[in-house]
Amino acid sequence: MVAALAAPPMTLGFARTDGYLPIAAYGLIGDCRSAALVGSDGSIDWLCLPRFDDPSLFGRILDASRGGHWQVCPVDAYRAVPRYRDRSNILETIFTTADGMVVITDFMPVDEDTIEHHARPHREPRVVRIVECLTGTVAMRHQFKPAPDYAAGRVRFRAQGWRVHANSAALHVCLQSTVEVSGATARWRMRAGDVIALALRSDRCGPCTSLQRQWSVEHARDLARGTQEFWWKWIDRCRYEGPYEKHVVRSALALKLMTYAPTGAMVAAPTTSIPEQIGGPRNWDYRFTWLRDASFTLYAFFQVGMVAEANAFFSWLMHIGLARHGTDVANLYTLDGEARADEVVLDQLSGYRNSSPVRIGNAAIHQLQLDVYGELLDSAYLYARFGGVISQSLWAELRAVVNLAIDRWELPDASIWEPRGRDQNYTYSKMMCWVAVDRGLRIADRFDLPHEGARWRAARRDIHKAVTSRGFSKRLNSFTQALDGEELDASMLRMAQVRFLADDDPRLLGTIEAVGTHLGDGVLVHRYDMARGGDGLPGDEGAFLLCSFWLADALAHVGQQEKAQLWFEKLLAFSSPLLLYSEEADTRTADLLGNFPQAFTHLALIGAAVNIERARSRTMGVRGLRRRAPAGKRPSKRRSPRSA
Repeated sequence: MVAALAAPPMTLGFARTDGYLPIAAYGLIGDCRSAALVGSDGSIDWLCLPRFDDPSLFGRILDASRGGHWQVCPVDAYRAVPRYRDRSNILETIFTTADGMVVITDFMPVDEDTIEHHARPHREPRVVRIVECLTGTVAMRHQFKPAPDYAAGRVRFRAQGWRVHANSAALHVCLQSTVEVSGATARWRMRAGDVIALALRSDRCGPCTSLQRQWSVEHARDLARGTQEFWWKWIDRCRYEGPYEKHVVRSALALKLMTYAPTGAMVAAPTTSIPEQIGGPRNWDYRFTWLRDASFTLYAFFQVGMVAEANAFFSWLMHIGLARHGTDVANLYTLDGEARADEVVLDQLSGYRNSSPVRIGNAAIHQLQLDVYGELLDSAYLYARFGGVISQSLWAELRAVVNLAIDRWELPDASIWEPRGRDQNYTYSKMMCWVAVDRGLRIADRFDLPHEGARWRAARRDIHKAVTSRGFSKRLNSFTQALDGEELDASMLRMAQVRFLADDDPRLLGTIEAVGTHLGDGVLVHRYDMARGGDGLPGDEGAFLLCSFWLADALAHVGQQEKAQLWFEKLLAFSSPLLLYSEEADTRTADLLGNFPQAFTHLALIGAAVNIERARSRTMGVRGLRRRAPAGKRPSKRRSPRSA
C-alpha cells in the first residue's frame, strides 16, 4: 500500500468538519435538466433525478450520515485541486499524493439532439466519472451509497460483476464500471496510464437493462468529447466584451446549468435548505422559478448574447397563464409552469451542519407579492426592446397584470424578501407597481395596443407621488423599507435600474450612500437591519451577495464608474475557487451561505459587469422602445428612458 502522509487530506484548504465540506468546496455539473454538487474531495453530495425538483438520490450535503453520496478519492493523504475545463461545465479534480497523481473528470452528458427532451428515466448515463492515473501509483477508494427519496426509502443495492443496482421508489438506479465493484465500497490500485470509467443510470423501475448497454472507457470519452463540444459551441455565443470576461463567462455557464432546457424555466438554485445561518431555521427550497427573477434573467441573457435562452425563458413565462382572467399571478412556479409548491419538512434529514428544518416546497407561493407585477411587465418591455413582438393574446394577459397593479398597489404585501411575519406597505412593491404601469404604457404606445390610457397615466402619477412623498426619509436622506417608515432596505437600490428617478436626482444618490453606509459591512450589503426590522423568523443571516452587486450596479448607473468598478472587483473575491456564488456570505469569515449556486447572484454579477462597461465605454446596451411611425412619416429620434 502507498505510505500515508503525516498531513490530513487537503482540498485547496478545505476539509470536512463533522462530515460537512464548506459550501465553497463544491463544483456544479449538469445537463440542463438536473445538476449535481461535486465536493473537492471527489464526493457527489447532491443529485436529484431525473430532474432538479425530484427527490434526491445523493443528499450528503443535508445529512452527513444518512443523506447518501458517491465518492472517489485516494486512500492516502492527498492534495486536491478542482477546476473546470476551459469554457465548459466539465469538472476536473486533480489529486496529488506522495506517490502519484490522479485526475477525476466529472460531467453530465449533454448534446444538441437531446437537450430539449424532458427529464425522464432512460438507459443512457446521467453522470459519468472518468478516473485516470497520470503519474506513479495511487490506491483509490470508491464509495457508492445512494439514499433515494431524500433518504426516506429503505433500498438495498446489490453488486453484480461490474455494476451496483437496485429499484427505488420510482427509479431503477444502476452504477456501471469498467472494473469490478464488489459492494458499496471498493479499492483500486492504479498505475500511470490506468483509466476507470463509471456511469450512473436512472431507468424505470424493473429489471436492470444495463447489461444490454455496452460500457467502456472509449464510450465515456466519446461522451466527454461530445459534451465538451456542446459547451464550447454554446459559450462561443457569449458577446460580453469587458475586463470581467472570466467571471461573466462562468456565471453564464452556471446559469445555463440552472436552466431546465425543455421548457426554458430557470431554478433559483439547484438545491434546497442550505442555511442562511449555520444552525438556523432560514432554510428554503429554491428549485422553483420565481417570477421576480424574470427581468433579471432576460436582461443578463440578452446583454451577453444568449438570445435563444432569453427567448425560451420568455416563451415559458408567457405560457404559464398570467392573469388570464385578471384574478391573480403566482409568485413562483414549477419547471412545468404549475403554481404548486406545498411546503413540507423532512424530519429524516438533520440539515447542513445540523441546520434544521430541511424543507421541500416553498410556502412563499401563498403570499401576496406586488412587486412581481413590475418584474413581469419589465420582462415584456425588455423582450420587445430586443426585437420581440407583443401579440394581441399576450397583451390581453399583460394588460390584466397592469390592472392588477393599479387595483392593488395600496395593499400591504410580503414584497421581494418574502418575510414570514406581517405584511407591510413596502416601498419597493409600490415602486414596482409603478414599473408595471410605466412599462405597460410604453408597450401599448409602441405597438398601438388597446389600454385605458387616462386611467393608467393617472395611476402612474399617483404611485410615483406616494413613493416620493411617503417612501423617502429626510432624516436618513434615503428611500425607506416601508412607506412612512425609517428603516433602510437594499431593494431600493433597484431604483437606479428601473429608472424611477433621474440618475442625478439627489434622493437616489442619497439612497445609494445610505445603503452602503448603514447596511454595508465592507463591500458586503445586508438586505435590511435584522435587529430593527424583523421578518417573523428567529436567528440571523449573512450579507446578500445580490444586494452587494446591486450597489456596484447602482453606482455605475449614476455615473460613479470608478467607485462601481472598485466595489465590483472586491466582490469577486467572495466567489468559490470555481467562481461560483451562493446567496449570502458571512461578514466575519466570508464563508458562503444559502442555496448554491444562486442564480440571482450570478444574474446580478452579469448585470453589474455589463452596466459598469456601459458606463465606461458606452459600447453595450440597446435603446428603448420607439413608437411605430405612421405610414409615410419618419420615426422620431427622441430616445426613451432605458430599463434596468
